[in-house]
Amino acid sequence: MAMFFTADTHFGHRGIIRMCERPYADAAEMDEALIKSWNARVQPSDTVWHLGDFAMGPKRERLAAIFERLNGTKRLVKGNHDGPATLALPWAQVEKLVEISDHGVSLVLCHYPLRAWRGSFGDTIQLFGHTHGLLPGTTQSCDVGVDSWGMAPVSLAQILHRCGQEKAEPEERLRARGKSPR
Repeated sequence: MAMFFTADTHFGHRGIIRMCERPYADAAEMDEALIKSWNARVQPSDTVWHLGDFAMGPKRERLAAIFERLNGTKRLVKGNHDGPATLALPWAQVEKLVEISDHGVSLVLCHYPLRAWRGSFGDTIQLFGHTHGLLPGTTQSCDVGVDSWGMAPVSLAQILHRCGQEKAEPEERLRARGKSPR
Protein backbone atom coordinates (compact mmCIF):
# COMPACT_ATOMS: atom_id res chain seq x y z
CA MET A 1 0.00 0.00 0.00
CA ALA A 2 1.63 3.23 -1.21
CA MET A 3 0.71 6.88 -0.73
CA PHE A 4 0.52 9.42 -3.55
CA PHE A 5 -0.10 13.15 -3.77
CA THR A 6 -1.66 15.31 -6.46
CA ALA A 7 -3.58 18.55 -6.97
CA ASP A 8 -5.30 20.72 -9.55
CA THR A 9 -6.71 18.02 -11.82
CA HIS A 10 -9.62 20.34 -12.66
CA PHE A 11 -11.67 17.48 -14.12
CA GLY A 12 -14.24 18.84 -16.58
CA HIS A 13 -12.69 22.31 -16.78
CA ARG A 14 -12.01 23.12 -20.41
CA GLY A 15 -10.66 26.59 -19.56
CA ILE A 16 -7.71 25.09 -17.67
CA ILE A 17 -6.46 23.56 -20.94
CA ARG A 18 -5.72 27.00 -22.35
CA MET A 19 -4.68 28.59 -19.05
CA CYS A 20 -2.08 25.94 -18.28
CA GLU A 21 -1.29 24.98 -21.88
CA ARG A 22 -2.37 21.39 -21.29
CA PRO A 23 -2.01 19.23 -24.40
CA TYR A 24 -5.67 18.31 -24.89
CA ALA A 25 -8.32 19.23 -27.45
CA ASP A 26 -11.15 19.36 -24.90
CA ALA A 27 -12.16 18.53 -21.33
CA ALA A 28 -13.31 15.01 -22.18
CA GLU A 29 -9.89 14.14 -23.65
CA MET A 30 -8.16 15.73 -20.65
CA ASP A 31 -10.34 13.82 -18.18
CA GLU A 32 -9.61 10.48 -19.87
CA ALA A 33 -5.87 11.19 -19.94
CA LEU A 34 -5.85 12.19 -16.26
CA ILE A 35 -7.77 9.04 -15.27
CA LYS A 36 -5.40 6.88 -17.30
CA SER A 37 -2.29 8.53 -15.78
CA TRP A 38 -3.72 8.25 -12.26
CA ASN A 39 -4.60 4.56 -12.62
CA ALA A 40 -1.26 3.70 -14.26
CA ARG A 41 0.47 4.83 -11.07
CA VAL A 42 -2.06 4.22 -8.29
CA GLN A 43 -3.21 0.74 -7.33
CA PRO A 44 -6.63 0.08 -5.72
CA SER A 45 -4.98 -0.51 -2.32
CA ASP A 46 -3.03 2.81 -2.40
CA THR A 47 -3.99 6.15 -0.85
CA VAL A 48 -4.09 9.42 -2.77
CA TRP A 49 -4.13 12.81 -1.09
CA HIS A 50 -5.67 15.27 -3.55
CA LEU A 51 -4.61 18.77 -2.52
CA GLY A 52 -7.54 20.60 -3.99
CA ASP A 53 -9.24 21.71 -7.18
CA PHE A 54 -10.37 18.22 -8.08
CA ALA A 55 -12.95 19.38 -10.63
CA MET A 56 -14.60 22.45 -12.04
CA GLY A 57 -17.75 22.31 -14.10
CA PRO A 58 -18.93 18.74 -14.64
CA LYS A 59 -22.43 17.76 -13.60
CA ARG A 60 -22.76 15.62 -10.46
CA GLU A 61 -23.31 12.40 -12.40
CA ARG A 62 -20.22 12.93 -14.56
CA LEU A 63 -18.16 13.92 -11.52
CA ALA A 64 -19.25 10.80 -9.61
CA ALA A 65 -18.38 8.62 -12.63
CA ILE A 66 -14.87 10.12 -12.82
CA PHE A 67 -14.34 9.69 -9.08
CA GLU A 68 -15.46 6.06 -9.19
CA ARG A 69 -12.98 5.23 -11.96
CA LEU A 70 -9.96 6.52 -10.00
CA ASN A 71 -7.95 3.90 -8.11
CA GLY A 72 -7.14 4.15 -4.43
CA THR A 73 -8.55 5.54 -1.24
CA LYS A 74 -9.06 9.19 -2.00
CA ARG A 75 -8.59 11.95 0.58
CA LEU A 76 -9.15 15.64 -0.14
CA VAL A 77 -7.48 18.79 1.12
CA LYS A 78 -10.03 21.36 -0.02
CA GLY A 79 -9.05 23.85 -2.71
CA ASN A 80 -10.67 27.09 -3.81
CA HIS A 81 -12.58 25.40 -6.66
CA ASP A 82 -13.90 22.43 -4.67
CA GLY A 83 -17.60 23.18 -4.54
CA PRO A 84 -20.57 21.27 -3.16
CA ALA A 85 -20.54 18.60 -5.90
CA THR A 86 -16.89 17.76 -5.23
CA LEU A 87 -17.35 17.81 -1.47
CA ALA A 88 -20.35 15.45 -1.79
CA LEU A 89 -18.16 12.72 -3.34
CA PRO A 90 -17.37 9.75 -1.07
CA TRP A 91 -13.93 10.95 0.05
CA ALA A 92 -12.37 8.97 2.90
CA GLN A 93 -11.46 12.32 4.49
CA VAL A 94 -11.86 16.04 3.73
CA GLU A 95 -9.66 18.66 5.41
CA LYS A 96 -8.49 22.24 4.89
CA LEU A 97 -4.96 21.51 6.13
CA VAL A 98 -3.54 18.25 7.41
CA GLU A 99 -0.33 17.08 9.05
CA ILE A 100 0.64 13.48 8.33
CA SER A 101 3.68 11.24 8.22
CA ASP A 102 4.65 8.95 5.34
CA HIS A 103 7.54 6.53 5.89
CA GLY A 104 8.74 8.64 8.82
CA VAL A 105 8.68 11.92 6.86
CA SER A 106 6.51 14.67 8.37
CA LEU A 107 4.31 16.46 5.85
CA VAL A 108 2.00 19.47 5.95
CA LEU A 109 -0.62 19.30 3.20
CA CYS A 110 -2.48 22.41 2.08
CA HIS A 111 -3.96 23.51 -1.23
CA TYR A 112 -2.01 26.75 -0.95
CA PRO A 113 1.77 27.20 -0.69
CA LEU A 114 2.63 28.37 2.81
CA ARG A 115 5.36 30.81 3.77
CA ALA A 116 5.76 29.14 7.15
CA TRP A 117 4.44 25.92 8.70
CA ARG A 118 4.95 23.82 11.80
CA GLY A 119 8.24 22.02 11.35
CA SER A 120 9.68 24.33 8.70
CA PHE A 121 12.72 24.79 10.95
CA GLY A 122 13.01 21.02 11.17
CA ASP A 123 12.51 18.42 8.47
CA THR A 124 8.79 18.83 7.76
CA ILE A 125 7.93 19.22 4.09
CA GLN A 126 4.97 21.29 2.91
CA LEU A 127 3.08 20.01 -0.14
CA PHE A 128 0.78 22.30 -2.09
CA GLY A 129 -1.08 22.85 -5.33
CA HIS A 130 -2.96 25.95 -6.50
CA THR A 131 -0.13 27.58 -8.46
CA HIS A 132 -0.01 25.20 -11.45
CA GLY A 133 3.79 25.19 -11.45
CA LEU A 134 4.21 28.97 -11.23
CA LEU A 135 5.91 29.03 -7.82
CA PRO A 136 9.13 27.10 -7.42
CA GLY A 137 9.56 24.68 -4.57
CA THR A 138 12.24 24.83 -1.91
CA THR A 139 14.31 22.29 -0.03
CA GLN A 140 11.16 21.73 2.08
CA SER A 141 8.17 22.55 -0.10
CA CYS A 142 6.84 21.08 -3.31
CA ASP A 143 4.01 21.74 -5.76
CA VAL A 144 2.34 18.34 -6.28
CA GLY A 145 -0.12 19.60 -8.90
CA VAL A 146 -0.50 17.66 -12.14
CA ASP A 147 0.93 20.55 -14.15
CA SER A 148 4.24 20.07 -12.31
CA TRP A 149 4.33 16.25 -12.55
CA GLY A 150 3.38 15.12 -16.06
CA MET A 151 -0.35 14.99 -15.29
CA ALA A 152 -0.04 12.20 -12.70
CA PRO A 153 0.03 11.71 -8.93
CA VAL A 154 3.48 11.71 -7.35
CA SER A 155 5.12 9.53 -4.70
CA LEU A 156 7.01 10.67 -1.62
CA ALA A 157 10.25 9.35 -3.13
CA GLN A 158 9.76 11.61 -6.17
CA ILE A 159 8.97 14.58 -3.93
CA LEU A 160 12.05 14.00 -1.78
CA HIS A 161 14.22 13.73 -4.88
CA ARG A 162 12.89 17.03 -6.23
CA CYS A 163 13.30 18.80 -2.86
CA GLY A 164 16.85 17.47 -2.74
CA GLN A 165 17.57 19.16 -6.06
CA GLU A 166 16.32 22.55 -4.85
CA LYS A 167 18.77 25.17 -3.61
CA ALA A 168 16.29 27.62 -2.08
CA GLU A 169 15.41 27.24 1.58
CA PRO A 170 11.99 28.13 3.01
CA GLU A 171 11.59 31.90 3.34
CA GLU A 172 11.07 31.79 7.12
CA ARG A 173 14.45 30.09 7.62
CA LEU A 174 16.23 32.65 5.46
CA ARG A 175 14.63 35.61 7.20
CA ALA A 176 15.43 34.17 10.64
CA ARG A 177 19.10 34.20 9.64
CA GLY A 178 18.82 37.75 8.30
CA LYS A 179 18.98 36.77 4.64
CA SER A 180 16.41 37.78 2.07
CA PRO A 181 14.78 35.06 -0.02
CA ARG A 182 16.09 34.52 -3.55
